Amino acid sequence: MKHPDWSAFLAAIVAEPDEDTLRLVAADFLEENGDATRAAFIRIQVALAKLEAAGQGHTSEAGAWRRQELSIPRVWAAEDCPELFRGTQTKAGSLALRVTGEVQLTWRRGFVEWVKCPAVEWLQHGVAVRKRNPVRRAILTGSESITRDAWLAGLEALRGLPQIDLNHAWDGDESSNSRGLVLAEWLRERLPGTRINVNI
Repeated sequence: MKHPDWSAFLAAIVAEPDEDTLRLVAADFLEENGDATRAAFIRIQVALAKLEAAGQGHTSEAGAWRRQELSIPRVWAAEDCPELFRGTQTKAGSLALRVTGEVQLTWRRGFVEWVKCPAVEWLQHGVAVRKRNPVRRAILTGSESITRDAWLAGLEALRGLPQIDLNHAWDGDESSNSRGLVLAEWLRERLPGTRINVNI
């Protein structure tokens, strides 16, 4: 969304990530400004979240919403996370995405809530990504190759996240497991309130 007011909607959603009313107002704004597809996606995901919260996530109604959700390509990934994705316009009008690394985005209630990417990219770009997205979980790969100085320099990208998963590659050496646990403990000391998991 290129509209100059869109950044204000994003800032409000990031500031109050649990408030669905803001998300639905943003959907109305998108529809009024020519992006009916993304507006529908937000509404569908909010409806699904409400059903799941009410224990009705396995009903036929939820199944119908999920089918609609799956039919919508998330071509706005390059706009939501331009630091992690690059996009080019194709003749058909859709975005052809070129990923800069191992990146996966998970949208919940219409906006990016989980990001999986190389730790080095998150430490470099996470602050910018979080200004536009109510990210609650970062799943970081390649954490074993990052120096403590780099972790220290990138702490702002991690601060305030409810959950961080360190996907720490196991190289066959038992010490890699202990290095992952030591790193997690080191981060916990610097990021109070953040749940930090180590996956080896």
